[in-house]
Amino acid sequence: MQAVVLEQFGSVDHLMLRSVADPRPGAGEVLLRVRACGVCYHDVINRRGSLPRTTVPAILGHEVAGEVVEVGPGVRGWSVGDRAATLQRMSCGDCPACAAGRTSLCKRDNRFFGEELPGGYAGLMVAPVGGIGHVPAGIPWTVAATVCCTAGTAVHVVRARGRVQRGETVVVTGASGGVGLQTIQLARLDGARVIAVTSSARKARTLYNAGAHEVVVAPDLEFAPQVRRLTGGEGAQVAIEIVGSATFAQTLKAMAPGGRVVVVGNLESGTIAINPGLVIVKELEILGAYATTAGELETALRLTASGKLSSYVTDVLPLGDAAKAHVRLENREVAGRLVLCPEPI
Repeated sequence: MQAVVLEQFGSVDHLMLRSVADPRPGAGEVLLRVRACGVCYHDVINRRGSLPRTTVPAILGHEVAGEVVEVGPGVRGWSVGDRAATLQRMSCGDCPACAAGRTSLCKRDNRFFGEELPGGYAGLMVAPVGGIGHVPAGIPWTVAATVCCTAGTAVHVVRARGRVQRGETVVVTGASGGVGLQTIQLARLDGARVIAVTSSARKARTLYNAGAHEVVVAPDLEFAPQVRRLTGGEGAQVAIEIVGSATFAQTLKAMAPGGRVVVVGNLESGTIAINPGLVIVKELEILGAYATTAGELETALRLTASGKLSSYVTDVLPLGDAAKAHVRLENREVAGRLVLCPEPI
């Protein structure tokens, strides 16, 4: 099969289209013919060598949709021809965290597609059945590939972690990416007022179209004063922090007393200094958010199939253009998601 192989960590020049052996499914696994694979900024971070569980050579890609073409021993509930989409990571299903529904915290099986598990920058991919969900027939492959990591993550951060309530104000950083655009839609669907933050004025129209009530354009990332002005000095009740270290200090300043900050991204893998006094006197909650659960993927697929959430697939590229996709992401040229397709759709 053809696959884009990361031969060593570093620049996009190390993403090489190669011919590699076809994988075969083992017990509890299926073989997918990859129809589409989203390109996430997580892949860029991984390519740079910032995710310690990845070893090279590696096949990246955790946003995968495809058709089951072979079923391994002991698999139930899956047949050849079924449509599938991946979760970002695995879970064991049996540990206390899994029993509590917190599968993102499972430590017995925390393998991640594109890290320990070969990912979807390839024509074929083996997937343990615990890491995939059934895709409704009406969802296009390019959309199905991105649902888990964008709409599924939105369900996780807005509902499970952020506990967003009708009438609350939600501020979203990094709002023009795939996760941000879905978060805007879902928060508005759930009755919140949404303030989207972007560093680029040319992305503002996309954010309004996604449902943002207000858009703050802050090329210098100094957005807290504008958020406070828009909220009459009160601040936001909830923040979905997608950018991470570069915007975190401003996000804290933009919060209302008792606010909840959900941290789901750290694009530059940086560290921050926190003033504990601000957290104390405002009684802020800082909440991590990692990966979509199987139930959240099912919800996201249902919301997408019903049209309540719209996808934002910006461009569809051939598999061999993976390096070009990474460059576009790093240059902040993309509003939404880029998708690689091993074969024309």
